[in-house]
Amino acid sequence: MTRRLYIWLLKMHPQAFRARFGDEMLSIFDESLEKRVLLTDAALSLFRQSALRSQQPPFSRTATADGVPLFYSAEPEVPTAAALARGALVALASFALFSVAMSHRWAQGTWIIGSHHPSPSHILGAHTDAKAGADLPAEVKMQPYPARAPVSAYFRLMRVLSVLDTDQDNVISAAELQNAPAALRTLDRNHDGFLSAEECGLKLASDLSPDQAGRTRLAFMRVHPVLAALDANRDGLISEDEMRNAARALRSLDANRDGKLTEREVLPDPAVILASNMMLLLDRNGDGRIEREERIGPIAERFRAALNRAEKGGTVTEDDLVLALRQ
Repeated sequence: MTRRLYIWLLKMHPQAFRARFGDEMLSIFDESLEKRVLLTDAALSLFRQSALRSQQPPFSRTATADGVPLFYSAEPEVPTAAALARGALVALASFALFSVAMSHRWAQGTWIIGSHHPSPSHILGAHTDAKAGADLPAEVKMQPYPARAPVSAYFRLMRVLSVLDTDQDNVISAAELQNAPAALRTLDRNHDGFLSAEECGLKLASDLSPDQAGRTRLAFMRVHPVLAALDANRDGLISEDEMRNAARALRSLDANRDGKLTEREVLPDPAVILASNMMLLLDRNGDGRIEREERIGPIAERFRAALNRAEKGGTVTEDDLVLALRQ
């Protein structure tokens, strides 16, 4: 029945339009699952062809479009002056109708919309003259606000932050900073006195080579500010000495000097993460530079402009790439 309705709409189109697009439109309709959308499109097309286009362009069945369906191709035609004038009249009439409808004062009743159950989730205070317990024509029932804010996704991802933030309020308080050495030692699962990238939250892919895995561990420890602050010697491991100095190292991230670390102060820079990933993918010889012959593949093509801005002397370093990506 839907197909018959679609064919009937096609037959209502001008003959020249049917000759040019009819077969392709029906073929697309048969292959598509969005039947209702195509029905609506056919109805709108019928209105456009009948009301807005007085003359149909000539069409030759021998015309080709290099394999592109003519129904999908754009035509170089412009609407006629008469079609533009009719469209302008329709638009003006629509604006006038809506303006009159919006400015007309319809008979309205007084409605009190509110809730008998105050909630701390209200951002602004709501004041009303309605008495408590009065019957309301409409009532909004709010979901109870959670007793505490949900744990940040980044705090869940980073095991270091998860163990530091003992009260799970997404803030590393002064007391939690002071207790950082003891909290970090709980992550040392193999009790070797070091925290590896995996123990800090890295999940390595199983198909990486030893060289790729090592470079990925170093990059993970470098791009996350908390891990970079703790790993003072940049060897990719947090040693026992570095854990003992954790409180002082983490206080270096306290940008506003309020004695605590908020999520904003520990989040990594997106440009640093992107540059680090690009170095892992493009720096194939692991020398810390992207040579011109290494700039191949879809990633290099996508970020060609940034790589060109960062290039100095034919090579691209990670620091220069970070600056280019921020631009």
